[in-house]
Amino acid sequence: MTDPRLLTLLTLVQVKNYTKTAQRLFITQPAVSHHIKSLENEYDIEIFTGKKQFELSKQGQILVEYAIRMVNQSRELTEAISDSLLKKKKLKLGISYEAIALCGKNRLLDYLFEIYNDEAEVLTLPEIEIFAALKQGKMDFAIVDTSYDDETFDGILLEQQQIVPVCATEGKFKEIKRVTRDMLKNNALILGTKGGGMAEATLMSLKQSNINISNVQIFHSNSFYLLGEIIKSKDGIGFMYQDLLEPLHGLKKMDLINFKCISNIYLIFSQNSFDKQTLKSLVKGLKKWKAQL
Repeated sequence: MTDPRLLTLLTLVQVKNYTKTAQRLFITQPAVSHHIKSLENEYDIEIFTGKKQFELSKQGQILVEYAIRMVNQSRELTEAISDSLLKKKKLKLGISYEAIALCGKNRLLDYLFEIYNDEAEVLTLPEIEIFAALKQGKMDFAIVDTSYDDETFDGILLEQQQIVPVCATEGKFKEIKRVTRDMLKNNALILGTKGGGMAEATLMSLKQSNINISNVQIFHSNSFYLLGEIIKSKDGIGFMYQDLLEPLHGLKKMDLINFKCISNIYLIFSQNSFDKQTLKSLVKGLKKWKAQL
């Protein structure tokens, strides 16, 4: 059961008004004040700074962050108990946009559904939204192709994906097998999600190869299908996971001297997850899947 004081705090932070908070929670305004004061006394802190109305102190921010997590986990606990009575486990899985390259490989999703085999919600989201959902207990785990905070999350390396330069098979580079530095400097560059793992790994590798693209026109897309279409439309040079090439048509891999780019793909979950047994079974199954790669 969620501490009602935490619900009061979260509502007050949201609506920024004691009277409206009381009305929304069907309690009196003095009760709202009492809940806030009780929390401050218990933790010996001031929740608000006093400098600006309803501006959280550093300790107040920490308390709100944990309150969100506790309220969500209480809700998750209620759902988990209800599902267990129905002998069901509901999967809530987030996948970063480019990490989808791994999902059709070696029956990865089959392994996931062996654990969660009755009901599932699988979403493709930006990494920042995935990390927030995991922290708040709104998501069970995620597959991402970028680094993560190992003080907040645990994870297992699923695979390392190779990033390769590609072009249109019927474009101006159709007879060319190798990308040159001049070609990169004088043509549109097409990358994955801006700030995402695939794009960031590409840019870092280009920099390490001393390839300057500061004045190059760059296009980004969070859809690997659209990524391929932009490469063909702009007749430019793209960089993507080699595994993404197979389902796409009209693209070919090219070579680039001294360019070696690898991006790690992880399964991650919050260290505060309460469903340890399910996660333990999941990680065990994924280790078997990984051994077959």
